[in-house]
Amino acid sequence: MDAADLATVIGDNVRRLRDVQGLSQDALADVADLSKGTVVAIEAQRSNPSVATLCALSEALGVGLSGLLEPPSGPLVKVRPADEAITLWTTTAGSRADLLLGTDPPNAIEVWEWHIEAGDAFDGTAHPRDTVECLRVLAGNLDVTVGGTHMVGAPGDTIAFEAHEPHRYAASGDSPVRFTMWITVGDVGGLPSVTAMGSH
Repeated sequence: MDAADLATVIGDNVRRLRDVQGLSQDALADVADLSKGTVVAIEAQRSNPSVATLCALSEALGVGLSGLLEPPSGPLVKVRPADEAITLWTTTAGSRADLLLGTDPPNAIEVWEWHIEAGDAFDGTAHPRDTVECLRVLAGNLDVTVGGTHMVGAPGDTIAFEAHEPHRYAASGDSPVRFTMWITVGDVGGLPSVTAMGSH
């Protein structure tokens, strides 16, 4: 899906979901803590909103990111071909984040694939409480900071954290890092305790 097609889908979905909930553009902008101009531009398909803006809209409208990024569908049966992943973040250095698949609340889950070049980083905003992010490092070393906690994951490592504080992903060292991420929201599989995870 190219940028123009994606803008069309996002604009149509925001307008449809806003209408279903009986919200004016002003009301949606207020709930999502965005300007009315931002909402108007998105619905008019004149904007390619950032990840932070999409997250704010999805939270305000009570849907997962997929509810904004995909045309409405029937019962939940999804196959997303590899070449149809939706790129939501890129940098001039070549870093990128692709949303592979997502579902709507309740039981919202998102599956992502990330590639971050050496020296590059992504700063994520705080998500709603009960949001858990799980990261599996595929190549390189992943530098993760959550609030005041810092950790580095090596290839094969899996990191899970509660994402209601700002967080940052970066490539550690001189090599790029590649990792997959899945996000659960609400009552879906909260962060396991150390006892539940076991120790090795």
